[in-house]
Parts: sequence; C-alpha cells; structure tokens
Amino acid sequence: MSQLGGNQTAMVLEPIAMVKNDIKEVGRRDWDKVISQLVFRPDFEDALEGLKEFSHIIVLFMFHLSPSGESAAHKIHPQMRPDLPLVGVFATRSPVRPNPLGMAVVELRGHIKNVLIVTGLDALDGTPIVDVKPYLPGDCIAKIKVPDWIHKLRQSD
Repeated sequence: MSQLGGNQTAMVLEPIAMVKNDIKEVGRRDWDKVISQLVFRPDFEDALEGLKEFSHIIVLFMFHLSPSGESAAHKIHPQMRPDLPLVGVFATRSPVRPNPLGMAVVELRGHIKNVLIVTGLDALDGTPIVDVKPYLPGDCIAKIKVPDWIHKLRQSD
C-alpha cells in the first residue's frame, strides 16, 4: 500500500507498441548497433503522423521481465559490478526498480505504416512500449555532473 496517502487511484499503463528485434536475453550489448522495430497497435498508426520529421525520439517502455514492486532492491551495485559503489536504485538505470519503467533516446531510422525502425533501444524482443515522444533541441544538457563511478563504468564499455 502506498504511503503517500490521499485519494490515489491505481495507475494503469497499456502498451501501445511492442519491440521486435533479435535480442532475446538480458546482457550488455552495443545497443547503438541494434536495429529494433516498434510495432504499434493499428489503431495508433495515425498518432505517428509527423514523427518521421525527427531524427531522434524518446521511448518509454516496461522492463517486463524484471522483478518490481515495493520488494525491489533499494540499493544495488551498478550493472551488478561489485567494484562499483553500492548506491540507491534511483541513482542507476537498473531494470530492477519499484516501477519497472525504462527510457531511451533512440535514432529514428524509418517509419512504415504502424512500425518505427530505430537504433539504440536497449530493450529485448517483446518489450512493451508505453509512450513515444519527439526528442527536442532543448532536451540536451551540455554541462552535467555525475559521480566518479560513472566514468569507471564508461571506461569498460
């Protein structure tokens, strides 16, 4: 039960599309080289109009194979690497979270009817998509601060 109180209603997210690609198992990959199709429900085909004018889009998806809920770990080692510090799950992009939502900025490579073709989506075949948004010029922040362990993580990529 939520500890936020008030008159809350249950949140229900319905998939609008599914990921179709060759990635069937969890693991690190060169995601920028993975080509995925986002196959939208036919009734959303008209909602995609105008999206092909954008080079990149933001994809929100469900980590449908990850355990979630209030029992999800609150602290983890990023990418399950013990050489990295134990941090709060909200300081990571781990798929194991209280609400199993993922987000990725991907390159939009094509659009055919109710299918978007993208690269850079770190999602498995069959992953449910819950929303898509255009990536806008103001979405980029040039000067950011990150902890030291992020640099260590990037060196091993």
